[in-house]
Amino acid sequence: MQHATARADDLPVMRALADLHSEDMDVEAMRLDGMLETGEFSIRTESDPHRVADIWRTLQENAFGTLFTSYEWLSSWYDHVGRARGIEALIVVGEVDGEPAFLLPLSITRKARGHLRICRFLGDFHGNQNSGLWRRDVLAGIHVRSLRKVLLKVAASHRIDLFDLKYVPETIDERVHPLICPHAIASLNAVHAFPLEADFDKVYKARRSSSARKKLRTKERKLAETGTVCHRRAEDPATALRFLETLITQRGLRQASSGIPNVFDAPDMRAFLTEQLVRSMEAGDNRCMIYGLEVDGEVRATYLCGMQYERFHAYTNSICEDAGVYSPGDLLLLHVIADACRLGATSFDFGLGAERYKTSWADREALMDVALPVTLKGRAAIFAIRRIRDLRRTIRNTPALWSLVRKMRRLRA
Repeated sequence: MQHATARADDLPVMRALADLHSEDMDVEAMRLDGMLETGEFSIRTESDPHRVADIWRTLQENAFGTLFTSYEWLSSWYDHVGRARGIEALIVVGEVDGEPAFLLPLSITRKARGHLRICRFLGDFHGNQNSGLWRRDVLAGIHVRSLRKVLLKVAASHRIDLFDLKYVPETIDERVHPLICPHAIASLNAVHAFPLEADFDKVYKARRSSSARKKLRTKERKLAETGTVCHRRAEDPATALRFLETLITQRGLRQASSGIPNVFDAPDMRAFLTEQLVRSMEAGDNRCMIYGLEVDGEVRATYLCGMQYERFHAYTNSICEDAGVYSPGDLLLLHVIADACRLGATSFDFGLGAERYKTSWADREALMDVALPVTLKGRAAIFAIRRIRDLRRTIRNTPALWSLVRKMRRLRA
C-alpha cells in the first residue's frame, strides 16, 4: 500500500512523534495512564448530544478545539442531518478526578448491509477539521497509548469494527494531536490558512503581490461600472436566509455543469444551515455568518463563514457565473478577510481543498487520517478503504488523470 511521502516541513512533527512514541513516557502521561487503569480516569459515552450539553459547553470554554467540534454545530447537525440518515451519535467524554477532561464527538455508521460498524467523527463529511475538545493539562499529558486503550474500551461496548477518523489536525496547541499514531497517514485534502492582524492592509500587502492587488482594483472598478456595488455581512435573518438561498442556488448551477452533486441542496442541510445562521444572530455571536456582494441589489457572490477560538473559518462560497469575468468571489473575499481582522480573529482558515483563490492567500496545513481496526472485518474494511483513497490520491496528483475525470463529469452532467 502506498503511503504519503514525508515533506521537509513534516520533519518537526515526525521528530515529535518519534519522541512521543518512545519507551520513556513523561511523568504526566504515566500518571494519566495509571489513572485509566485504576478507573480514576473514567470514560463515559452518550448517544444523544443533548444529554452532555453542559459538559460540552464547559469544555468549549476551557479547552482546545475547532468550530466543527462545537456543541452548537454538531448537535444541530445531528438533529437535522445525522439522525435522519441513520447515523448513531457516540459522544465520548473522558473525566479525570471527576472533572471533564476531553470530548470526542463520534458516530457509528453501518455498512455492508449492517454487518460492519464503522466509527467516524460526527458530521465529518460536512466539516473540515476533526479535533475533539481537549483540556490543556490533559492535552499535555495524555499519551496515544492511553487514548488507544480508551477507544478499544469504547469499541467493546458498542460493537465497533473500525475507527476511521479523518481530517485530524497534525498539531493542536502546538503539540502533536493525541490521536495521531505512527501509522497515521496524510489526508487526501489539507486545509489552507494564514495568520491575521488587526491591520487588514498590512495583511493584504504581505499576502498578495502588487500586481495581484492592481488586477483586483481594475476588476472592482469595472464591476462598479455595471451598477451600484455593495458587499456586506447579513445582520438580520431575512437577509441571511436570502444570501443562503442564493448560495445554494449558485453552487447548484456551478456544480451541475461539472457533474458534482450540490451537498447543500438537500432539505436537511438547508434546515441545518438555516438554524446555524438564525441561532447565531439570536445569540449575537460570530459563530455563523454569511456575506454577500450585490450589484444593484442582485447577489453576485456569497460566503458562509464562522468564527471560534479566534480562528475565522471560510466554510463555503458561491458566485454568479454571469459575473465571473469580474471575479466577484475574489472581491467579496477581500471584504470578508477585512471583517475577520476587525472581529479580532488571529487566523483565517479556508478549509479543505487547494483551489487557486485559497493557495494564492494561504499556507498548507496538513491533516491526518487515523485508523484503528478492532475486528477482522475492520481490518478488511480499512484495507479496502485505503486502497480506494490511494487511488483517489493518485488521480488527484496526476494532472492527465484528473483532467480526464473532470471531463467525464462534465459529459455526464
